[in-house]
Amino acid sequence: MSIDDIYTPLEEAREEIQRRWNDPVLRKKVNDFLGGDVPQIFLNEPHSVLVRDIITPNNEFRFFWDMVKEMKMKTIFVEYTSSKFVAKNINKYHLCNLHCYEGIGKKGGEKVSRCKIVDFNKMEGKPLKDITTLNGEKLLDFHHDMLFKKYPEINKADIYDFYDWFNEHRNVNEYYYLHYLALFICYGVLFDNFILSNGEKDFTENKILPSFYKLQEIFGVKPLIVPATPIECENNLFWWFYKGKIK
Repeated sequence: MSIDDIYTPLEEAREEIQRRWNDPVLRKKVNDFLGGDVPQIFLNEPHSVLVRDIITPNNEFRFFWDMVKEMKMKTIFVEYTSSKFVAKNINKYHLCNLHCYEGIGKKGGEKVSRCKIVDFNKMEGKPLKDITTLNGEKLLDFHHDMLFKKYPEINKADIYDFYDWFNEHRNVNEYYYLHYLALFICYGVLFDNFILSNGEKDFTENKILPSFYKLQEIFGVKPLIVPATPIECENNLFWWFYKGKIK
């Protein structure tokens, strides 16, 4: 198994999803595999999909949004706001301690300011949707407000919470992501990076890859996944940073 096998080039994914969407035999096979429980948002047309705990306008999002315009497809955003806040999780940490990139400093290094917006001790272990910022605002609203102000073409109707659907469909055995990744056989293109470092190596090798290859065996084609950020620098903290103006 190789992590490189997971990804499909952007141009190829754009053409392939249209071909698969218009293949009624393949779509029925996937629908039957999911027990007829395909989320309603996937039934009208294929989508470009970004999945995060909370959608926020950081540098990763900026890169994704510029890239996805080439797909010429409707984009939807999927969140897991009932997942618990764990500070050691790098994605959740940066939702609560904003790092704003402000250019290059006088000595040549990156100039980054930090703004901690959550009391970590009080909020550790709580569902993300229940976390409040230091000024009493819901963390979810805080990030969405930033998103909608920065990208007015995006609205609340484009964001969906998949926590319940995922919990109902996840497999406790080695094929943990089997039903989730099956959505990207013919219903949409997933933009994501599956990391082999930063504590995620075990999860990627033992949960993601077995599900991916099992689906390829079942359907004869692989889920369509495009890297949300370039693979060669996917671990760079820059992707979790925000533009300085955000502050």
